[in-house]
Amino acid sequence: MKKNLDNCKKEILNDISRTISFRLCSIGIDLGLFEDISINGPSSSKEIASRKKYNERYVREWLYGISKTGYIDFDRKTRKASINDHYSELFVSEGGKNSFKGFFKVINNMMLPYENLISSFKNGGGIKFEEYNSEFWKGLDLTGCSRYRSFLVPEWIDQVPDIKEKLNKGVKFGDFGCGTGRSAVELAKRFKNSTFFGFDKFEPNIEEARINAKASDVVTNTFFQVWDADEGGPNDKFDIAGAFDLIHDLPNPQEGINAIKNSLKPGGIFLLMDIKCTDDPIDNDDPMALFKFGASLHFCMTTSLAYNGIGLGTVGLPFKKVEELCFNAGFENVKEIDINHPINSLFQIS
Repeated sequence: MKKNLDNCKKEILNDISRTISFRLCSIGIDLGLFEDISINGPSSSKEIASRKKYNERYVREWLYGISKTGYIDFDRKTRKASINDHYSELFVSEGGKNSFKGFFKVINNMMLPYENLISSFKNGGGIKFEEYNSEFWKGLDLTGCSRYRSFLVPEWIDQVPDIKEKLNKGVKFGDFGCGTGRSAVELAKRFKNSTFFGFDKFEPNIEEARINAKASDVVTNTFFQVWDADEGGPNDKFDIAGAFDLIHDLPNPQEGINAIKNSLKPGGIFLLMDIKCTDDPIDNDDPMALFKFGASLHFCMTTSLAYNGIGLGTVGLPFKKVEELCFNAGFENVKEIDINHPINSLFQIS
């Protein structure tokens, strides 16, 4: 059905409004405004500003705006704002199954190197890791924490009995592209008989991973070090290797999977978690499709290109591509595990 001009304008105006809504939510998360209202109950801008030591006029304007999103309630008579338990869980909780806090941090901050992205359109290349600010990496940490703590370790591992049995008995597990170590830490907390080795190219991630391991009291069965797929596999040989949201980001995905294959002992298993996508990128029509393309343009694809990679992109690793890369590396079996998740796919590879 052909859209008329008024419908087109309405769609654009709705997008503009939701963009402002997103920005207001990011401010509320970064400044702890949602959290303050959640903890203290119905509050005026003066009360919030006094507690947070913020400028009252800014808090007041934020309250007016955020109330129009429907995410908080504003009482015109008392001039106090409140937040219900559902939105509090979405905006305030960290690492929870329903937490959106990390998503807001990731999206808001991955858009900040805007001029760098525009330059890449004109001149090629891309945006390197160090060009993103610390809040972006905190956002990635939070989103990873939610998936590993709430899905991968307590639910998805149970759907891969071969891996679960080995982990319970005690094995060496190599976590490639471990980020801030959330996956290794959560696995180490559950499977105390196994030892987990985390590898990541970005040194600040490794430093944070060691802090997270200490905070979770798993320093005796977790070890972290800087690693680049271009250097080949590490010296250790593992019973199981994992790569969680890594392969599609790599400059050379084939080299990465080759290195992982070479790091495994004979009969070792590769557990791959990556982004759920279709063979043809344009066929990605799920509710998260726009987010995936935006993340690709602003981070996944551009960072790969920045390091002279192929720029596989966020939606560049469908099942057929996984098979191609894994078979090229010498693996013989690729099995997709049905996890029914809107963002991720999971594969058992041997």
